[in-house]
Amino acid sequence: MSRTRLLHILSILETETNISCGLTLQEICRILFEKYPEETCSEQRVREDISVLQALSEEKLIAFELKCESGPHNQRKYKLYHPAFGLNEARMVFDSISISQFLSQTQKNSLISQLEGFLSRSEVQQLKQRVRVRPCLMQNEMLPQTLQVIYRAIDERKCLHFDYSRFDITGRQQIRKTYRHIRPIQVVWEREHYYLVAINPEHAENDQQRNYRIDRMRNVTFDTGEWRRVNKLGFSYGQFDMFSAKEKRVVTFRVHQDLLDMVFETFGTNIICRPDDERQGWIVFSAEVELSAGFDRWVLRQTDKIEVLAPLLVRNRIHQLLQNIIESYRE
Repeated sequence: MSRTRLLHILSILETETNISCGLTLQEICRILFEKYPEETCSEQRVREDISVLQALSEEKLIAFELKCESGPHNQRKYKLYHPAFGLNEARMVFDSISISQFLSQTQKNSLISQLEGFLSRSEVQQLKQRVRVRPCLMQNEMLPQTLQVIYRAIDERKCLHFDYSRFDITGRQQIRKTYRHIRPIQVVWEREHYYLVAINPEHAENDQQRNYRIDRMRNVTFDTGEWRRVNKLGFSYGQFDMFSAKEKRVVTFRVHQDLLDMVFETFGTNIICRPDDERQGWIVFSAEVELSAGFDRWVLRQTDKIEVLAPLLVRNRIHQLLQNIIESYRE
């Protein structure tokens, strides 16, 4: 048995076959001769090499399955595939990479190219169509490496030292502040960005929890500092910011029925909606919300298709916000 020939046959099966497409022994021999003319051998030897690969597959010593099936005219066809990573799984992973807002196009192409090695040539062709995304402003190509340091710090209970940058008036990122002894709690994905939820000991004891945009973090390293367990951040329906607001209220809304999908997605399906008695095509419901700037922005995004009915405190809150906006546009 030639080790080189065995690897060549494995390569042919990986690139030319999948769970729905196989090759006959004669086709494998033909491709072997075309690609590697130095590997002159009989069909019998190729069959023996395939038997070795099948034995490895059956013993689960390699991460693929090699099957032999009978086709038309009793032709035996060989198929090699990765059982846990097929076309459907690849489509979801490839699309997830394509829509990523924190990877550059070069990084996306590199990742997808590596994953294509788990698929056959025909499957790769079927995945050439990519989901389209808006162009994003790439701010930090070191983000994957930064995330790795942060996850290690959380696992090993270490504090962090890093610089924090923001845009200046020319559109360039400038370091604005250096943070030390930051105790990481967890990483959160919110509004298409990674955030680090952490404890900053510079602040008062009851106000130490902070969040940092990870793509704005530079020169992240381990640091000294006291470590103690902190409860992880939780999310709930009716929460419009990363951190829980100090004030919560049960708020009654009147919304146009066009927003019904958005209502259930925001507040969950346990809320009770009823048709509005005063306005046809509108619904009324109540839900617990956290009163924060995020809540204010959410209400304004629904423009004229939402109204806060009660309590008066929350209704006045939105009214005052609208008054401030009107004042800004007075001539």
